[in-house]
Order: sequence, then structure tokens, then C-alpha cells
Amino acid sequence: MSNTAIVEGSAELEAARARYRASIGGDSHSEFVAAKVALVELGTGRKVSEEEIDYL
Repeated sequence: MSNTAIVEGSAELEAARARYRASIGGDSHSEFVAAKVALVELGTGRKVSEEEIDYL
């Protein structure tokens, strides 16, 4: 992954948002964490650390 954020309104960012919204309140905590990590990484362009993932 590059360290460049995805442009607001892009299909990739919208898909990540939809995945994250769908994971909220779902049965799988691991899917929630994966979706949140993907959204943060796409939206900010930075890698989420293992420590941050453990916190989620």
C-alpha cells in the first residue's frame, strides 16, 4: 500500500465505507477490525500498526 490517501468519493473508498458500515454490529469482530483497518488505511494513506489493531 502506498502512503497516499484515496481521493474522497472514489469507488474504492466508498466500498471500504460500505464494508465498514456492514460490519458494525455484525457477528464477526475480526471482520469489523479488518474493515476498519482497510477504511483507515485507504482514507489516510498510512499503515495501521499492530498495536493499533490490538486496541480495536
